[in-house]
Amino acid sequence: MATPKRGIIMKRSDGSEVVNYNNDSFPTYIHDGYIFPGCTWERVPHYHDDVEFISVHSGSMGYSVDGTNIILKKGDTIFVNSDRIHYSFSTENRVTRYVIAVMHPSIICSSFAVETKAIKPVITDRSVPFIHFKAEDFDAPAMQNILREMAKDAVENEFLITKYFFELWDIIMHRFTDAYRVHISHIEEGDSHNAKLKAMMIFIDGHYNEQITLKDIAEAGCVSQSLCNQIFNKLTEKSPVEYLMHYRSRKVADLLQAGNMSMAEIAEITGFSGASYMAETFKKFYKMSPRDFRKSLKKS
Repeated sequence: MATPKRGIIMKRSDGSEVVNYNNDSFPTYIHDGYIFPGCTWERVPHYHDDVEFISVHSGSMGYSVDGTNIILKKGDTIFVNSDRIHYSFSTENRVTRYVIAVMHPSIICSSFAVETKAIKPVITDRSVPFIHFKAEDFDAPAMQNILREMAKDAVENEFLITKYFFELWDIIMHRFTDAYRVHISHIEEGDSHNAKLKAMMIFIDGHYNEQITLKDIAEAGCVSQSLCNQIFNKLTEKSPVEYLMHYRSRKVADLLQAGNMSMAEIAEITGFSGASYMAETFKKFYKMSPRDFRKSLKKS
């Protein structure tokens, strides 16, 4: 069984997320989760080969997929397609509860025919980054019920997960022809920007603890500084420098959870010029100082 790493997003060398599967031998992560303003897993752009389902059963929250923001209310479910840049964000000053299921499409590729006729046409269609099932839609209750049953009874039952995944996919396929689509020129431009953003995210992943500049980030994506700003603002709702500061702050949060290093040591490791600047930046994102964050961890 994999060890939970709440809020810590690990990356591969290509920048994609290493999903913390419930069981290392079966590629699914199913969890009854929650989000609140300032939590460490809010507004963290990432992507992976797996498809993702989020179904809200209390409160409301936001989800951004390839630069499009979607508000998910109680009873809503979103399907996020493979390899799309996405992140969750809080829309209320309270906890929102949801079921999340991150599953690799290979689970339901039971034969070559199924893979080529039913799976690949969906996961390779760049015009469908997501499908939003609104609570009032005829098929939304079925989506939520399947996901809640999956989180309740099937987390460690590979056969049941596979069964439920096929049921979810059947609904996806019925919706697919009517799903969200954009004009092909926008798709090509969006894919180009996605690729450039991924290259710049990978650069930040590898150099966040160095004194890097906007020029350095833009050069990693082979774009001008102006276009670099446009791409980050469109797809992450942060400037490149804000993204860098948020990334460093998340690393601070990781280290605060992991041990008892001093604030000065953490600041040096994460690329901040000093503990006071680190504390000032960290507070912008998490609404508390690093010391208070550490205290809250000990209390919880």
